[in-house]
Amino acid sequence: MSKTRNIFYDSDSESDFEKSEEELFSDPEIDNYNEIQSEGDEDDIEIENDDNFNIISRFRRRTRRLSSSDSESSREPVSEEWIWEEEENVADIKSFSEISGINPLSLRRLGGNPTPLDVLKEVLNEDFWDTIVEETNRYARQVIEKEGCVTKKNQGWFPVSSDEMKAYIALCILMSQMKKPKMHMYWSKRYAISTPIFASTMPRDRFFDISSFLHFTDNEKENKDDRIRKIRNIVDYLNAKFCYLYTPDSEVAIDEACFGIKFYKLCESTSSYCIRFKIYVGKNKIQGSDIPATESVVMEVAQPILKKGYTLYMDNFYSSPHLFLTLLKNDTNAVGTVRKNRKNMPKVFSSMKLKKGEVKTLSSHGLLALKWRDKKDVHILSTKHSNADLINTGKRRKNKGGDSENIIKPASVLEYNKGMGGVDKQDQLLACFPVMRKCVKGYKKMFFYLIDMAFYNAHVLYSKINCTTKAGITSFRLAIAEELLEQLSLPNYKRRGRPSSSDTPFRLAAKNWAHFPENIPSTKSKQHPGKRGKNYTAAYRGFRNKYGSKKDSNETTLRKKNTMGIQLKTTSVVGVDGVKSSPYDTGMQSLSLFQKSRSFL
Repeated sequence: MSKTRNIFYDSDSESDFEKSEEELFSDPEIDNYNEIQSEGDEDDIEIENDDNFNIISRFRRRTRRLSSSDSESSREPVSEEWIWEEEENVADIKSFSEISGINPLSLRRLGGNPTPLDVLKEVLNEDFWDTIVEETNRYARQVIEKEGCVTKKNQGWFPVSSDEMKAYIALCILMSQMKKPKMHMYWSKRYAISTPIFASTMPRDRFFDISSFLHFTDNEKENKDDRIRKIRNIVDYLNAKFCYLYTPDSEVAIDEACFGIKFYKLCESTSSYCIRFKIYVGKNKIQGSDIPATESVVMEVAQPILKKGYTLYMDNFYSSPHLFLTLLKNDTNAVGTVRKNRKNMPKVFSSMKLKKGEVKTLSSHGLLALKWRDKKDVHILSTKHSNADLINTGKRRKNKGGDSENIIKPASVLEYNKGMGGVDKQDQLLACFPVMRKCVKGYKKMFFYLIDMAFYNAHVLYSKINCTTKAGITSFRLAIAEELLEQLSLPNYKRRGRPSSSDTPFRLAAKNWAHFPENIPSTKSKQHPGKRGKNYTAAYRGFRNKYGSKKDSNETTLRKKNTMGIQLKTTSVVGVDGVKSSPYDTGMQSLSLFQKSRSFL
């Protein structure tokens, strides 16, 4: 009988983030903590600074303080006296008690041969899309009511539907795979750069309207003390969904990812599946507690794996003897690089000088502290290892004398290199949505990053179900976009096209607005009257004032002053009603038509 598990966490138990002096989306301060690639391979472990060697710098924030929502049992301070002895460590290795794999209920729904879109629907279900649609329409309505009138920004807006929102995301996926300098170029008809799929799916202005009103929470009901309140619904949903859908293997890693906004992630070491994440929101420390902020981050993000025998890997930003002992008491193994000057670390490590290849180990409270000299000094802390246990890697390198020698490393270093790197691998494969460049508000940038995390996790699930099909993450994204656009039902947009070749519309017909000569009936006093209409008289006066007086109405003068290119004739012209007009009258008629046509255009 298969084991069942309840790995949802209670989001209501999380304490609110306290306000910080540092802005949420301000540029982070940067400090360099150094890593090397030992022996020329891809295994990177953290080292001390040394100007004689090239170093690979990782971006860190100088000071970080985060609040935590850990259970009281995992937060209890561990009071002990640290005495490090030169004895073999008695490792208390915790046994893995979980059954890794995809949730059985989800597997049953997906069947034996699901499509990429089927898997994505397990991660992002209809409730997810309905929430975004509802809040986007609500926000658009609030903005329009607040402005009190139709503006250029909202004049073409109408409520978005679930299918239309999916089409919007599908276009964003395509943008991430086809990079262009400017957003409007995706709708360009220029032959060299045209991509017809965008214009045929959604008008450009509609896409920009959805981007403008995209929203995820009700502004009138949000918690003002929560610094990520604008996207809290999405964060809570994905954290719960990621844990529910998949139980990771026994080895996991925690590290930070930074794309302008910092994320702390707990990922499976082998597949880089993200189990849980936390967004950095400023400097916070647990009130009334001596627990360091970095330890608080680890204990909060690692909640889904505690007391289950997992092995947690981390770098020297998080590692400390106190944290490792706390994890050990929560039935969790821990391995990681550590700073030699970390509190409770052996003091002798700071002054100890080792030759290349030498190693020194000390133990205390079930922890092994190791110092190994390779190209640099490497410090390792572990609850799983008893001694250095040097292993021949099977690789060779040339020494300073030009001779070839075997590469030998401690077992803890090899295991760290193997288990670490899940977060880095995921970040290398995550796409960059061009629409993020247009987003001024940070919570929208976070949304697109979270969407791509969901796509990556869906790809991991798809790969585990379809073991024989090797689909890369790029092909997986494109397949989802194609399936979405094929299945969706979109509204009939009003599109601009070529001018119609049919009859001229009634409002544009000249007979409905132009002025033509009219037959004026004779009177007793005047057999051949010359009265002009209102429009005709106005045109006559304007023409006379600009091109000459009434006496200058002969052909020669008019030709000299006719700068507007009106063609005048020397003979009389018969009008539409049989009335003869003089050359001057003909010019006035042409001028009237010309002026009216200009005012219409």
